[in-house]
Amino acid sequence: MTREKFIEKNKHLFWYIKPDKIKDISNDVLVEFIFNYGTWDDLKMLIKILGYPELKRVFENVTGRQIGNYIPEMYDLFHRIIIKHAS
Repeated sequence: MTREKFIEKNKHLFWYIKPDKIKDISNDVLVEFIFNYGTWDDLKMLIKILGYPELKRVFENVTGRQIGNYIPEMYDLFHRIIIKHAS
């Protein structure tokens, strides 16, 4: 599945983004919303689409107040995935 098709499939998760702007979301926003609101299958597909290096880049850029955008348990899962697979 392409990134574009994946975003289209999950557009209901991006409730506060204008419909015509959803296709332009960054990987940072995509990762945050899939980790917080997506299913386990969505998460696995996201990893397949983006790859571990890009996931690691996103994780390393999450600092300060941005950490608060993640559900704590999902941020912990994100951290564990990066340590195990992307380090």
